[in-house]
Amino acid sequence: MINFIAEFCQNHLGNREILEQMIISAKDSGATHGKLQGLYSSELTDRERFNLRDNSIYRPFKTEFERLKTLDLSPEIEFWFVNKCRSIDLIPMITVFTHLGVERARNAGFRSIKIASYDCASIPIIKKVLEFANEIVISTGATYWKEIAKTVQSINDLRKPDQKVALLHARTIYPTALNETGMFRMLALNSFGFDYGFSDHSMPAKTNLDASKIALIFGAKYIERHFTVLDKDQTKDGPVSINPEQMKELVDFSKFSISQKNSYYTSEFIINVMNCDSLDPSAQELINRDYYRGRVASKINGKLIYGWETA
Repeated sequence: MINFIAEFCQNHLGNREILEQMIISAKDSGATHGKLQGLYSSELTDRERFNLRDNSIYRPFKTEFERLKTLDLSPEIEFWFVNKCRSIDLIPMITVFTHLGVERARNAGFRSIKIASYDCASIPIIKKVLEFANEIVISTGATYWKEIAKTVQSINDLRKPDQKVALLHARTIYPTALNETGMFRMLALNSFGFDYGFSDHSMPAKTNLDASKIALIFGAKYIERHFTVLDKDQTKDGPVSINPEQMKELVDFSKFSISQKNSYYTSEFIINVMNCDSLDPSAQELINRDYYRGRVASKINGKLIYGWETA
């Protein structure tokens, strides 16, 4: 079975009616999972260097806090989301970023959990997820190969026999060009013994759906795509998001025979997408990792605790 994760990110604009439309459209287009991001403005950290214009990433705390505040979902909406998805046989999933985010997801009834690339090495929150999840999907972008190996070892030590685990290749470059995809790394993830797949951040307007389709040719069991029912310019993530018609195109492509899939691409095109200089992060990914790893944290007993720290 191939799993298609419709990543709703903040494309719902904090609006329950839009979110409901997304759930229904994702299901109708063939997605297996509908996913929220458990990202909350109250957990955003204020780090001085990102308030400075001469930093590699300029993302002032106040501006980012005000933006995220309008997109917050309440615990009640998350509980509703879980039940709405299940009522139409769409698997509800959420990305957790913090210790309190894990507990909130558990209380809302999520049992399929996504770990973002920047938390692939955050073993303490992954351990908490393994206490209750029946499915855990971990993106590996911007993560060193040795970190992935350490995380896999921890999972193997703790997981229950019936827990599904998958590792997703990702390039945390937004958007990702086809020649930056490095799809060979996805195949290398197979060496860890779990299902593997691809979290695609390419821009559909420039790359069509080619990166995801190449991943399917090479055996991906999971494809994750940002998903929207709005126009591309209506949300921050719109340009890297696919619409219901494009999701259906991917699902339909996955059903073709291997020879049919391969007939769409030349060997030169495939090599361009597969080319991979290193299994470790690129320079651009490390810049993004510097910002996003530590972007949020939980305040516990008056102290900020990050996902890689034990609460």
